[in-house]
Amino acid sequence: MSISEIKATSNTARAYFAAANLFKHPHTVIWEYVTNEIQYREKGTKPEVHVVLENDKIIIKGNGEGMNVDGLKNFFTLHGENQERKKGKPGRGKHGTGKAAAFAIANTFLISTIKNKKLFEIKLSKKELKKFEKSGKDIPLSSFFITEGKKVNESNGTTIEISELNQKINRKEIIEYIEKQIAYFKGAEVWVDKHQCQYEEPPSKEKFVFNTSKTHPELGNIDLIIKVAGEPLEKNEFGIKILSNSTLQEITLCGSEGKEMHDYIFGEINCPELDKDDQEIAATTIARDMSLNQNNRIVKSLYSFIGVHIEDVRKKLVKENEQRKQSEEAQKLEKEAKKISEKLNQHFEKFKNKIKIRQSRYADGRNGIAAASNSGENNSNGSLSVGEEIEALLNNDLHILKSLKSDKDSDKDNKAKSNPKNLEEKKEEEKKAKKVNGGGKNKSSGGTEFKVKYQNNLPENPRAKFMADENTVYINLDHPYISDLKKGEASKDITKNLFFTKISHEIAYTEYAMGLVNLLHSKQYYGEDTADYLREVRDIINTLSTPSREG
Repeated sequence: MSISEIKATSNTARAYFAAANLFKHPHTVIWEYVTNEIQYREKGTKPEVHVVLENDKIIIKGNGEGMNVDGLKNFFTLHGENQERKKGKPGRGKHGTGKAAAFAIANTFLISTIKNKKLFEIKLSKKELKKFEKSGKDIPLSSFFITEGKKVNESNGTTIEISELNQKINRKEIIEYIEKQIAYFKGAEVWVDKHQCQYEEPPSKEKFVFNTSKTHPELGNIDLIIKVAGEPLEKNEFGIKILSNSTLQEITLCGSEGKEMHDYIFGEINCPELDKDDQEIAATTIARDMSLNQNNRIVKSLYSFIGVHIEDVRKKLVKENEQRKQSEEAQKLEKEAKKISEKLNQHFEKFKNKIKIRQSRYADGRNGIAAASNSGENNSNGSLSVGEEIEALLNNDLHILKSLKSDKDSDKDNKAKSNPKNLEEKKEEEKKAKKVNGGGKNKSSGGTEFKVKYQNNLPENPRAKFMADENTVYINLDHPYISDLKKGEASKDITKNLFFTKISHEIAYTEYAMGLVNLLHSKQYYGEDTADYLREVRDIINTLSTPSREG
């Protein structure tokens, strides 16, 4: 062999699998194909995409521009140049790895696409790709065509069918992810089964605008918009959305995560400089993990700019919150909140025991014992979140489950003992189980400790909100239903108003009951039987609101 014959080559099938591994979650896989249909369409066509979730199949059907032979050739070219970006149009598709996404969660991929009344269908499977992985040869896609240019009387569009799934699909996560992304595609209509995905920005009580031109001119003349919510936001809601040409790149608080009042802050900044292709170190990565490359100079500057202003706003919120706590009314409300909290904690002790008894009675697994999933971190006081504790009750805390282990499970345990990493994980599980069983410092056997808080959360926000990660029920004093009770004589000492206290208790009981049962539903504790979950909600509320049956 001469030197002229030496070239850089690639194992195509292996490259496909490597690209697929970049997509770590089903929702990122689905969004990859959804956004293709939204972005690549004919002018004047309103984008419409339908996602259908079945037991072992996901179907994504859109009205994009469709693909002919040339389009399919480009689609299946790994790391190929995006044709829209080639034309100078900004947007996604910089890395050319999206076509492999399906194989991150499934074994079979079918694409059906129509362009100019011609239908093309290609079906690929992991099994077939693995054959080419062994040989190292390119994949002759002509062998996998089901339909080649068949004339049809249908409009342009593409349907992706992902089947033989190897991951559990969480419908809620998929919807939340799409709704977060779709905010920046005006006019796009996306459905997940019968649910239309729509982004609703949380109501804000304050807004701050900071411009980059004077302090960070390298970022261009752009505005950072920071908004303050009236109530704590869910994990998927707080943070600053960093965009480049309206493409969402990352959501971050630039180091303020976990600090007091951090979960009230949200906003956005659109930085086109991130999207430039001529940078020595690219701002974005191929990791598909919604994070920017911190080694990029623009990213460093952007983080610095955002971080300083977030901290200024956060410290302002902390100071204002401390001042509110010092008022006479706030202190009286806190005492009333503690009364409600005690009832919730007393109830949860008995509720845990009820779950344990049920689990023991249905120890053969027919009761839907859920597989463990990644749960949140322990609360700042060392207690578990209610989600963690329920998970432990269903999975880790029952001695009866240990006796049900198969020989296969025993083999796994033996392997775990020989693996230091697995040993550490096992220790952590035992630590959590110990908290559930007792031995901690909290009233509720070292597990969860529920709290109730009164806050001014704006009239347009719900009257109350249960934050499972914090084990906290927030009651909104600004809600018209509640604020009306503060009028007249009652305003002198709201806690002496019987209507106010009774309604506060009722609201807290309802939010707590809905929160607990929602967690049970997420673990499919009663399977798909809606009536059982509704019955559980009713029983919890009745138990808490009946004086003779305290807790």
